[in-house]
Amino acid sequence: MSDKKIFALTIPKWGLTMEEGTISEWLLNEGDEVEIESEIVEIATDKINQPIESPVAGVLRRILGEEGEDYPVKELIGIIADADVSDDEIDAFITSYRDSHSVIETDEEDMDQEETVAEETNSPASTKPISKMRATIAKTVVSSWTIPQFPVTMAINMGKAAALRVQLKEKDQAISMNDIITRACANAIEKYPMVNAQLGDKEYILNSQINIAIAVAVDEDLMMPVIQGCEALSLKEVASRSRQLITMVKDGSIGEADLTGGNFAISNLGMFGVEQFAALVPPGMAAILAVGGIRDEVLVQDGKMIPAAIMRVTLMSDHRIVDGMYAANFLVELKRLLENPEEL
Repeated sequence: MSDKKIFALTIPKWGLTMEEGTISEWLLNEGDEVEIESEIVEIATDKINQPIESPVAGVLRRILGEEGEDYPVKELIGIIADADVSDDEIDAFITSYRDSHSVIETDEEDMDQEETVAEETNSPASTKPISKMRATIAKTVVSSWTIPQFPVTMAINMGKAAALRVQLKEKDQAISMNDIITRACANAIEKYPMVNAQLGDKEYILNSQINIAIAVAVDEDLMMPVIQGCEALSLKEVASRSRQLITMVKDGSIGEADLTGGNFAISNLGMFGVEQFAALVPPGMAAILAVGGIRDEVLVQDGKMIPAAIMRVTLMSDHRIVDGMYAANFLVELKRLLENPEEL
């Protein structure tokens, strides 16, 4: 086991929008030995049903969460400890943990009451229930809105990138435009790492890895799987990993590791005909890139009109970490890479 003799087993946070999980089933009993990576308990959300694997070895000393019950993220649901740890020590640990992780009440109870009232009244208007994920997304949006953020927009000629995609398709390489944008963002971040940073208490945290979260729509909800270590991936590898993650999101097999750790985000609405928009910075990140669709436009160069495939992107940044000049320089580099995609 690690240096800690007692380990808190809690509800994990699978992605930016998760606020609670349901205990589907305990896979071990109190008193069972636990090995590293042992599956202990199965947790379910609206879209995921996955077991939690233990990061430590020891004994499952306490089961605190009940099957079928909902618990908020980070709620203490079990205790793993060495066999020689006394019950009194475990009791003291539980009390200390709960005291230090007390959660301020949210409006969720009020929301449930409002829904109940709506169901009981004879209002002529129909009441559509709010899914847990949609309610969580609403809370995340409110949290994002408190971040002092600003947008910077850049128009990019995607003609060469589109041609590259056609060339790769002819070689049976399935590369989406979003894959090309993701790979270009990773390259640009290496030159301008502050858009991949986090705000600490008294310092900036420069993340060593470039982990890019990609917004994926699931029915009427949203999830953001993360492509880890983009700085070390080729364009082909980014595309392969992106396809895997999107498939897992849609079939509900995505796990915790693939929904956490994002340092930069991309939201692409171009496939819906959206020309330009701004996305809110996810909590814990410094920036998100909002990608619009590619439109045929006319550019004027040296007095001549030239057709071009123009895409507008908007970088929304946390102003506490990134200033306007830095954001502009990042977009200049992104534009250069996408207009010269052979460098990717």
